[in-house]
Amino acid sequence: MESLEDDTLVEERKRSFWLSAFLIIMFITNPLTAFSYFAYPDALVQTYPLLSIPVIYFMAVLAILNTILVVAIWSWKKIGVYGIYITMTIAFIINLYIGIGLYSSLMGLAGGLIIFVTTRKNWSHFS
Repeated sequence: MESLEDDTLVEERKRSFWLSAFLIIMFITNPLTAFSYFAYPDALVQTYPLLSIPVIYFMAVLAILNTILVVAIWSWKKIGVYGIYITMTIAFIINLYIGIGLYSSLMGLAGGLIIFVTTRKNWSHFS
């Protein structure tokens, strides 16, 4: 009896192609972003003079945190979705502060919108 319930649960929790694809992309790009922030902070400071080394390291930690949050979303945890929203909001504020501009900063929030759109249909599967 338990086996039948487990099979039904697995079928119900099937994540969409778009959510899977986006999470895989994030799982690849966030560690690369963190690495580049830790490896080349001076290049970023030259490009964005308002950006300081501690802020770059903080953004690298956010990228690492995003990787962990992506794993949580993959594992159907609401904390992963909420965490992504928080980290993207923080990154948005930092982007505005360093002078990236409103349009480019808003484009940084596109990931949060994609997460929202791709998880809302299956929100009941998240715990």
